[in-house]
Amino acid sequence: MNTSVFPVRPLTIGVLVADIDTAFALRQVSGIIEQGQALGARVVFLPGSQPESTSEFDRQFNLVFRLPDATAFDGLLVIGTTLQYHLGPRDLEAFLKSLPPVPVVSLGFASQDVPSVVNDNLGGFRDLVTHLIEAHGCRRIAMIAGPQGQGEAEERLEGWRQACAAAGIEIDPQLLVYGSFSQASGRAAMVTLLKRGAAFDAVVAANDEMALGAMACAVEHGMHVPEALRFGGFDDILAAGRLGVGLTTINQSHYELGRVAVERLIALIGGASLAPLIRVPTRLVRRQSCGCAAALIDSLALATDLPQRLAGMLEELAVAPEHEAHYREAIRQIERGLSSALDAADFQPLLAAVHAVARETLAVEGHVFGVQAMLVAAQRWLIEPRQLDARTWTSVARWLQQAQIALAGLQDVAMQERHRLHSERALAFRDLLKTRIATFDLQKLLVHLSEALADLKLDTCCIALYAGGERVASVDDDALPPEASLLYAFIGGREHRELHGERFRTHDVLPAAAWELAARRSALIVYPVFHGAEHFGFIVFSVDPVAGGPWETIRDEVSSAIKASLLVSELAAARDALRSDLAQAREGQRELANIAQRDELTGLFNRRGFLREARQLAERLHADVLATAVIFADLDGLKQINDQHGHAAGDLAIQQAADVLRKGFRASDLIGRIGGDEFVVLTANADPDALITMRERIYRLFERASWDLPFPLACSLGYIVSPPGVEASIEDMLARADIVLYEEKRRRKGAV
Repeated sequence: MNTSVFPVRPLTIGVLVADIDTAFALRQVSGIIEQGQALGARVVFLPGSQPESTSEFDRQFNLVFRLPDATAFDGLLVIGTTLQYHLGPRDLEAFLKSLPPVPVVSLGFASQDVPSVVNDNLGGFRDLVTHLIEAHGCRRIAMIAGPQGQGEAEERLEGWRQACAAAGIEIDPQLLVYGSFSQASGRAAMVTLLKRGAAFDAVVAANDEMALGAMACAVEHGMHVPEALRFGGFDDILAAGRLGVGLTTINQSHYELGRVAVERLIALIGGASLAPLIRVPTRLVRRQSCGCAAALIDSLALATDLPQRLAGMLEELAVAPEHEAHYREAIRQIERGLSSALDAADFQPLLAAVHAVARETLAVEGHVFGVQAMLVAAQRWLIEPRQLDARTWTSVARWLQQAQIALAGLQDVAMQERHRLHSERALAFRDLLKTRIATFDLQKLLVHLSEALADLKLDTCCIALYAGGERVASVDDDALPPEASLLYAFIGGREHRELHGERFRTHDVLPAAAWELAARRSALIVYPVFHGAEHFGFIVFSVDPVAGGPWETIRDEVSSAIKASLLVSELAAARDALRSDLAQAREGQRELANIAQRDELTGLFNRRGFLREARQLAERLHADVLATAVIFADLDGLKQINDQHGHAAGDLAIQQAADVLRKGFRASDLIGRIGGDEFVVLTANADPDALITMRERIYRLFERASWDLPFPLACSLGYIVSPPGVEASIEDMLARADIVLYEEKRRRKGAV
């Protein structure tokens, strides 16, 4: 590579992306960052939303797509994997053509105009179908294709056609059905295939979700897998190897895709010529659903020593290349713990090894599903070759069962702790900011912002406002203001006040002095700072590719706080100039109060506003000797909605839930949103029987609201009643209602 063409400053790559905080997107982010660091480049992620969206909220986010220019960015990586779900191929090509004149590489979308790096969807799916034909003799292979017109789905469909043609198998139109990449559509496709009555001996689906749905449907119809019917999928999601019959599938490494894309982009920047389309190889993962489990077990006869058995376990577990070293050492730890346990006839050495491996895996992957699968595989690869006597084997089987129980407990505790910490930190951050900005003093806000960021253990957070108080009054404006000023700089875990007020070119993202303080090979992410239709700067964070980050929470709170502070400053200046205009001052105060006490997304009271109003209402109800009820509502499945449909869908779910609660309660009832997916209602004159009826009515309203949505909308309700004349604090009633809510959640899950 000819590095002489690079500027003196570090090579800077912009990454244009939508939906950055999904699980697979974060794996791509990890590959992008690590390869950028290895090649001496700093990476700036620019997470927009749907280009050409009519939503004001989405279009505010898309303003970050205007940040890159040819003087500040050496190249751009466009993650078309998610953007293509929002744009058709033609619109996505037009979006690529609109970018600055710098080297551009498309990731996940095969562009006709710029070099592209994609997974080998066609070749991988062809390998899957060829395996079923050649290894298992299948001749009638049904295909559940993805959405028509979607690039990856079309390539996988072509892979099925090519594999059948190469084997001399004529395509039967009766064996082709289409789905939408969801488990529900896979079930529906399987029902369609069965109703058609055409014979088939295998089913392949364009992704694992549809394959798992189809396989579950087949089992429900009395078909044995793989004896009566073989299955294959694509993606190698976690559930593919962990639930029931392991699914034979195609593994595509999102990490490797990001790594290769950065490598090729930097080569392009250095003057190299690239092939128009680079396909990243995929891997065939053979599991029970195609009938390959027996072959894996038979290979035990050849696995006479630990290295051979270790290789066999890694093959069965289908460990991603970037995690192979970790799992190789983890298997060795389990083997040593097992040997010590057998020597001492004591479970404790094995349990200690399992705990150590689980803790390390939680730090690497955030879950222990791989360790659970490893213990299942250990029975075949580490225990059966020892040819234990019956008594010892009974003990070992009991140990394995106890180890799985311990792992399940560790996973549950880790998930609960992660959820608790995330919720507590988010609430603490919100409460701290809202408490500290009671005077709407911008400087006081910045003093206490460092305390909140340090508690979140965030390395970098810089806030820039456009210089001279400029604003983007309309998202239709063609260009961003040319200069920005650094309002706040928190870098390396501490505040740098010497940088406050530094002016710089907007397209440089940060002033040179801030870039020097940040690591030379930094990875940053940029979000817009806006309130309603008004856009007045951006906020820059460091990136954690393993855990993601509370970026949205901070952006939202800081945006509201800055807006409120700026609004107060403007009102103060207006009062100095126009003291006689009292009406304008009162209107400004009302707007400030609304900002402080209302939730921007739903228009309901926020936590602060609800508690204030609820205390006053509760005092009146107590004085009038009326019963008081507090109802706690928690939106079900919000994380799944965000993961599967994106955060715009999550916001829609929260808004729809708020509308349902407005319709379900009286105008005199007090309703608030006090957390991400948590709502609370204070009502009077409600006896327990009436509340039971109310709860079932609210559940039905949520069911009706789901009819017009692409995802299920549901909530769980818990309530407590304070009898007439009994005085109880709102905080105490909220705490007790929260306990009842989780009892209701367990009840409903048990009912399901």
